Amino acid sequence: MAYSIEEEQEINQLKEWWKENGKSIIVAFILGVGGVLGWRYWQSHQANQIVEASAGYEALVYAVEQDPATQKAKLTDFVQANSKTSYAVFALFDEAKNAVEKQDFASAEVALQQALAQSQDDILTSLAALRLSAVQFQLGQLDSALSNLNQVKSSSFAARKALLTGDIQLAKGDSQAAKISFEQALQLGSPLEQQAAQMKLNNL
Repeated sequence: MAYSIEEEQEINQLKEWWKENGKSIIVAFILGVGGVLGWRYWQSHQANQIVEASAGYEALVYAVEQDPATQKAKLTDFVQANSKTSYAVFALFDEAKNAVEKQDFASAEVALQQALAQSQDDILTSLAALRLSAVQFQLGQLDSALSNLNQVKSSSFAARKALLTGDIQLAKGDSQAAKISFEQALQLGSPLEQQAAQMKLNNL
């Protein structure tokens, strides 16, 4: 698997959180104290964009479920229409996930590169970079995979970053560097991540 079930759960939680809290955020956004009319107009415009992007994303997911053959064209249109929003990133994550399930890692790489370029959020940027690195590791693009891991800034992904870094370093023949990375994951990770790190250390 190019990326973990935990990552998929986290992105689903982000989607659910936004779905549950998006309206209240929009209301707060619109009702926030604005000093001038232009600022209030900008707030309203941004809020309307969020509502439209949310509806568009749900429509995209439904359309693709009904007719997967239309996915690419609809995805391209949606990302263009909702550039630099979290919903564009979510859609590209879905595209990458579908490609990985088909073992089409080259297409997954393209979608994740787009997601990385679209993201304006530290968590989504970190997740996109982590997934992109995992896919590039599958493709044997080891230097690119290591380089993209530098964009994983969120501490939530520190252990997974260290685990993947170790795997890539090991593939490059640097077992000493891999050992240091696995030890770092052992210190930072959840119990499951610690178990994975210890297994990798045992196998060195």
